[in-house]
Amino acid sequence: MREPGVDRLDTHRQEAGLSLEELWLRYFELGGMSTGFELEALLKGDLQLTARDHDVIALAINERFSEMGGNHPVAYLADLAGK
Repeated sequence: MREPGVDRLDTHRQEAGLSLEELWLRYFELGGMSTGFELEALLKGDLQLTARDHDVIALAINERFSEMGGNHPVAYLADLAGK
């Protein structure tokens, strides 16, 4: 069973124009500890997404949207829990 928000994370990654490799580099720079293969498995729902990983991935994608002059459309886990 896929974790809530996994589909949205990958959809936002694609909308931001980030390849898996580019996302992994950004994620790693922000302190993410998973390998590139693990990140791909997290986004596919093959590995369980921790709250920390979700938020680091969301931050990496949101930073890309900000660079593109956009808003921060990816919700952090606390925001999702409040819905």
